[in-house]
Amino acid sequence: MKKQRQHFHYDHEVDLHGLHSDEAWNRLEHLIYSYPGSSILVVHGRGDGVLRSRIRMLAAENSGVSEMVFGENNNIPGGDGVTVIYTS
Repeated sequence: MKKQRQHFHYDHEVDLHGLHSDEAWNRLEHLIYSYPGSSILVVHGRGDGVLRSRIRMLAAENSGVSEMVFGENNNIPGGDGVTVIYTS
């Protein structure tokens, strides 16, 4: 039997690779408030985790974010290099 591959769909995707955390957050925050009721795949990369940690911390404190899903905890392609944010 052929193994079924999971498919994921997100309303928006933002790639923050190579950006400083302030610039990355500004881009993401703009998306959060521009698209309420949406899902956003945030590609922050793996690296040493500085950008990932900062993005997740700021998103957790943001009133426009209703939920966050960490790639590494949910078998999302990209693993710990991605976070899915659901906007309120």
